Amino acid sequence: MEGQGEPPNKRAALPLVAAPDAAPTVPGGGSDYFSRLPDHLLLRILLRLSTEEAAQTSALSQRWRGVWAQLPRLEFYLVESSVPARALAVDGDHGELDIHRVTVYSNQMDSQRTTDWLSLAAPRLSGVLYFDNSHAMSRETLQLFLHDVEEAVMRRGAFELPCFKKATVIRMDLGFLGLALPPAGVFHALRVMRLEHFWFRGQLSLSDTMLPSLRDLFIRRVRGLTILTLSSKSLLDIHLCLLPELRRLNILAPRLEELEVTGCFYVPESVASIAAERLEILKWEVPCVPELGEMPHLRALRVPPITTDWSEDFCADLNCFPAANHLALAIILGFIGVHMVNWRSCETSSFLFLDVD
Repeated sequence: MEGQGEPPNKRAALPLVAAPDAAPTVPGGGSDYFSRLPDHLLLRILLRLSTEEAAQTSALSQRWRGVWAQLPRLEFYLVESSVPARALAVDGDHGELDIHRVTVYSNQMDSQRTTDWLSLAAPRLSGVLYFDNSHAMSRETLQLFLHDVEEAVMRRGAFELPCFKKATVIRMDLGFLGLALPPAGVFHALRVMRLEHFWFRGQLSLSDTMLPSLRDLFIRRVRGLTILTLSSKSLLDIHLCLLPELRRLNILAPRLEELEVTGCFYVPESVASIAAERLEILKWEVPCVPELGEMPHLRALRVPPITTDWSEDFCADLNCFPAANHLALAIILGFIGVHMVNWRSCETSSFLFLDVD
C-alpha cells in the first residue's frame, strides 16, 4: 500500500523537514531550522532588517556569525561614529565580496572616523556611496565655516578620499570637513560625483587620467578652492554652486551638454575659460566675463543682470549663438527686476522683449 495508508500530500511534505536530531538546538530545547538554510536564503532574510539589526544576528549561533557581512547593501543611520568602520572590518573572510551600496548618515563624524570607514569600503564598493555628514550641524560650526574657515578645519579635521576603483556614484555632504583627493589612482567606473559642504586648499584639477568615465559633476558650498581645472572627454553635465573664493576656472570638455555656474567669482579680476563645442545649456549667473569657445549647438542661455559688464558685452552680439532659442535674462531698472524668456517667440506683455531675428 502506498505510504502505508498515509495521505500522499503528507508524504510529499516530509522530505522538506529535517529530522529533529539533525537540526541545531536553541534555548528551551527547540530546533533551529533557520540555521540550516543556505547563505543566499539567510541573506534574503537579513535584507529585510537594518544593517545594525542584521549584524546583531551574529549572536544567535555560530552559523549566523558573519553572514550579515555578505550583504550587498550596508546602511547606517545616525549610529555612533565608529560603527561603520567596525562593521566593515568584521569577518575578513568575506572581504573579497563586492558591496553594491554603502549609505552613512552621521552626526558630525570627524575626519579620522571618516577615513577609517572609507578606506575599508573603497576596495569592495562596486556601486553607490552615499555619505551625509550634515545632521545635527551646530550653529557654531556653520558660523565658523562661513567666517573663519581655517579654525573650522582645525576643529573638524581633513581627510584624503581613497580611490574607489569600482564605485559608480559618489555623493557626499561632508559637513564642512577638509577634503583632499588621492595623489594617485583611477576611479575607473565612476560616472557621478557630487560633493558638498567641504573645504579644499587651493587648486583642484580633475581630468580623464583620474576620472575616465565621469559624466556628471556637482560641487557646492566649498571654501578655500581658488583654481578649478576640468579636462574631460566624458563629462556631460557640470554644476558649480557657491564657491566664493574661486578666481580661475578652466573647462575643456568637448562632450559637455549642460553647464551651470552660480555664486562664484567674488574675487576681483577672476577669469574663466570654457571650451565645450557641444554645449546646449549654459547657466552663467556670476560677475565674471568668460572666454568662450565655439558653441554652435547652444540652445538655452541664462545670464546675470545686464548691469554687469559681461551681460552688456554679451547682449551686444547675441547672434554669436546661432542655435539658441531660449534666453533667461534679468534686467535691473532701479529696484525693479524684469525677466524675459524665449527671445525668438516670447509675446510682449509684462516682459521686456528682445528680438534678435
